[in-house]
Parts: sequence; structure tokens; C-alpha cells
Amino acid sequence: MTEFIASHSEDSHLSRTERRKRASRAVEEPTDFNPKDYKVAVWLPLFWSLLLSLLSVANPFLTFLASNLQSQNLYAGVAMQAGQVPYSDFFGTSGILFYLLTYLGSFFQTSIGLALLQFFCLVIAGIYLHKILAYFARSREVANQLLSWFYLLIGALNIGGITAPLYALPFVLTSVWFLVRYFERAVKDESFILFGIDAALVFLIYPKATILWVVSQLVLLVFNTRHRQLARGIYQTLASIFGFLLVLYSVGYYTFIEQILGLAIQQTFLFNFDFSFQLQSSLYLAIFLLVSGIFRGIFQPLFLPNRASNAFIRVFVLLTMLLQTVFIVYNANGDWSQATVLVPYGLILIAMSLKKEEEREDFSYLGWSFYLPLLVVGFFIGQPVYQYITQDYVREERQEVARYIQENTSQSDLIFAWDDSALLYLDAQRFSSATVITAEPYLETELSKSTLVYDLNRTNAKYILVNKDIPVLEEVQATLDSSYSELDLNLTQFRLYEKNN
Repeated sequence: MTEFIASHSEDSHLSRTERRKRASRAVEEPTDFNPKDYKVAVWLPLFWSLLLSLLSVANPFLTFLASNLQSQNLYAGVAMQAGQVPYSDFFGTSGILFYLLTYLGSFFQTSIGLALLQFFCLVIAGIYLHKILAYFARSREVANQLLSWFYLLIGALNIGGITAPLYALPFVLTSVWFLVRYFERAVKDESFILFGIDAALVFLIYPKATILWVVSQLVLLVFNTRHRQLARGIYQTLASIFGFLLVLYSVGYYTFIEQILGLAIQQTFLFNFDFSFQLQSSLYLAIFLLVSGIFRGIFQPLFLPNRASNAFIRVFVLLTMLLQTVFIVYNANGDWSQATVLVPYGLILIAMSLKKEEEREDFSYLGWSFYLPLLVVGFFIGQPVYQYITQDYVREERQEVARYIQENTSQSDLIFAWDDSALLYLDAQRFSSATVITAEPYLETELSKSTLVYDLNRTNAKYILVNKDIPVLEEVQATLDSSYSELDLNLTQFRLYEKNN
């Protein structure tokens, strides 16, 4: 970064004519950059992507391990297959394209398609991240190491997968690779249409990750200003906007047809961008960045000498990662998966710090990170085992209640789970009476809380399951006392209420 600033200071002492000549040579001189030099051995991303996809909760044998968010995403696919509409029939905090993908992956009454979608996303993300890592580290061996850890780290953050940040990764990384090539003058201005298309796809899957394109416009403005090519910059921006709108109008047309545009904006943006500093989330994130080695990677390349073109991409990665972190620690409804987009940025910064040939030849990610990433691997392996052991009785009771509901209701009957999971709906094969389908984590904001209370007060649910560990709102308890009767099913973790005739 210091070199980035110093270069401007140096230019200020030159005459206008000399600066213009230098900028012209910088833009037009041939480059030794050849994208073919950064090909990846495809077997590596194929292996890791297949492994993570087999361990996905979309695998019918592992669905019982789904977290709250994952169970809601699985529910979304089933609900849309039954004709329900996101944001209107069920609360959704991800982009509309994410739900269309869950719909696509839930054909044939199975979630296997979601695992296949995840597989393709992980393969594409891995291929492009390897290109970027090999470019900065100037070593395929180092890139192979970092790529394997990329999969392990995002596997730990997304145990079971099926999250919006995971689906957005391919488009994030193709855009970073695009910028790397642009700063090496290896792409044409017309290609910015593809850059805009990537931005739109991420915006419609996981809106928070579009901070990448906001930062890129600022960095590109500085780059184009320095090289006296503002006209080209304007053309590139217009091309990006055209690509963005091309996808936005195509996919967004669905929201106009279903008349859910206002609801989509309200739930996707107002809910996700309800800023309040979260101390616990900040501590967890700091621990993950420290243990994974990414924290060291953030600071080490700051004052290292680098090529001028690399200075721009380095500033871009640092700023993007910083702002992405702000979105995480100031989100009242965050979860581990939100840190997914930080992992590739951190690994890119690590690759940037390996400037000396001996550093690349002797590089060991574990040694470089003081072997702390082994704790991440332990978490990746141990968390599902711990959850299986400690939550076994909860899962069994939930399945018992699901069987009871399925036997005593018809397909048209609605139920509700005052729970921290949407698995009851999947096990009972019944749909929610409320748009907010679980109590957790939606009791933190007034928007979702008022929506939930309103829906439950309509008493459309034939059965309501209450998890004893989740406090019931006074308004909801009043509805249960007046319109429902508790059933005696010898449950320890739950209470089941049946609607009065």
C-alpha cells in the first residue's frame, strides 16, 4: 500500500508531458502475462468439491444434521416445488436467484439436485481461485496447498453447505480474476459486460458480497485516472451497468410477475442490513481469522514491495475484505457462513506475501500459520459428531412429533414450529402457517417479530410445536392459551399444541 501511495508522489514531480508519456507506455507496452500459465489440475477442485458435496445436508442421509439456516433453505426448495413463492409465502433473507436455484435443485421430490449445484459452484470457485493464487505466489505447488485449505476452511464455515455465500463464490472469484487480468492489460473493455453480469448474479444470490463491485469501481477510477484513460473508464462502467441490468431485469422479472418486489427488498435488505455491533460475532470472527492464518495474511503484505499492477489489486482485496468484515460484525442476524467470502480474500493476501523464491519453495501453510489451522480441521470433523451426540434426543423427539402430525393431518393442514430448526416441516411433509417459519433467529428484529405474531394470531396452524429452550412471546402465549390445547405425548424438549375445534 505504501508503494501505491508513493507512486503518486513520484508522479507529482514529473512534467505533465512526461507523465502522459509514461502512462501511455504503461497501458500499451506488451505484458508477459499469459492466462494459460495458471491452469489448475482439475482433479484437486473436483476431489474437494465432491467430498464437501457428499457431506452436504442435501444428501438425504445427512439432512438431520442441517442447521437452522440450512433447514430453512431445504424447506424453501420443497415449498417452491409445491407452488409457494419466496418472501410472500415464506420469509427469505437471501437473493431471489438463490431461491430459484433451490427450486431447481429440489426437482423430483429430492434435494440431491442441491448437492449437485453445490458441487459445480465449488469446482468453478476452486479453479478460479487456483489461478489467482498461482499468479500471486508464482507457484502452482503453493496454490495447490492454499486451495486445499480453502476447501477445508469453507467446509468448516458451511458444514453441510446449501448457503447463499457458497453459491456466490464462483462469481466473486471470476470477477477477482477478471480484475487481475485487467490490471495486466489482458482483457478488452467490452469484457466489462461480463464483469457486470457477475455483479448481478452475486447481487441476486447474496447481496452483501456485491461490496466487491463497489470497491472495484473506486480502485478502477484511481487506476484509469492515473493512466489518463477516463474515457475508457466511463465506457467500462457503462458496459458493466449494461451487463448488470441485463441479468437484473431477466431474473427480477419473476418478482414483478409474482408481485413480491417490495417484500423482496424489505426482507433481503432491511433485515440483513439492520446494523448493530455484535460483540460475540466479532470475537468469533477474530478467533477464526487468527486460527486460520488469515489474520497474519492480512497484515504481512501491506508494506512489501510489489509490481505496480499488483498494488492496485492488493488495495482492492484489502478494502473489500475490510468492508465485508464490517457487514458481518454489524449484522444482528449473522451466522458462520457469512465469513465464507472472507476466506478467498485472505488466502490471496497470503499468496501475495510470498515474494522470495525460497519462501515459495519451503512454504507450508501449517507451519506458516503455526499449525493453528489444525483446530479448524478439528472443528470441521468434530462439530457434526458433537451435534449428533448431544442433539440426538432432540432430533428423535422432533421426528416423533413429525410422525404424529403426519398421521393426524391432511396435506392441506398447516403447522408451525416455534423452534430453531425447520426440520419438523420436512419430516412431517407439511407447510408452515406463518411466513416466518421458525422462531429463531427472527426474534431479534421488530419486522420479523411483528410478522410472526400477526401470522400466528390468525390461528391457521392445526398444530404448533414449541421448543422449551426458546422463550415464547406474550402475544403468542396468549394465542396458545385461548385457541389451543397442549397434548400429552411425554415429550421432554418440546410441547405440542393442537388447535381447539
